[in-house]
Amino acid sequence: MIKNIVLTVLGSTAVLLTPSLNSTAQAATLGGSGSCANVSFSYIDCAGSFSGNDKGAQGTGLNNLDALFGSGWSFAGDNEDSTVSFTSGGDGTKAGNASTSLSGFGAIAVKAGNSYSLYTVDDLSSFEWSTEGVAKVGKNNTPGLSHLSVYTYAEGPEHESEPESVPEPGLLLGILGLVGTGFLPKKN
Repeated sequence: MIKNIVLTVLGSTAVLLTPSLNSTAQAATLGGSGSCANVSFSYIDCAGSFSGNDKGAQGTGLNNLDALFGSGWSFAGDNEDSTVSFTSGGDGTKAGNASTSLSGFGAIAVKAGNSYSLYTVDDLSSFEWSTEGVAKVGKNNTPGLSHLSVYTYAEGPEHESEPESVPEPGLLLGILGLVGTGFLPKKN
């Protein structure tokens, strides 16, 4: 009986951890060059760099967000339409801070040179950005910013604004230990 409980808990642990491992690997490999993580600012997850533009008639930002981070994304605007304001840095620079009138979970697209990278962030009201995560140009140079776009995520029963937490494997094994001791034969 204890063996069956152990196998059930271990199987459950593998199932719980699988989505987390898959989403991290997916973002790193499906994004093209995988350079998005080469930045020094905080973000939840990233994908890219992608060739081309994130917005406009030829833009692929929404398709990439939906494919990599779940469907339900909407383009909210960028610095070119004044949705995004720079508190430091700006067009042509390589890093800075930005703000919007939006709040909560969302995504930013950093476009520079001939590519862009996507980042999910905790709060769209104020965030850091950098062009370090896009494809290099010329002789391995980091390009200056072309534009900074923001995307919102539809919330609903299947869309949560906070990343899901996965129980620690040690916690599950601890629970198993407590449950298991209740099934040990008692000595008289």
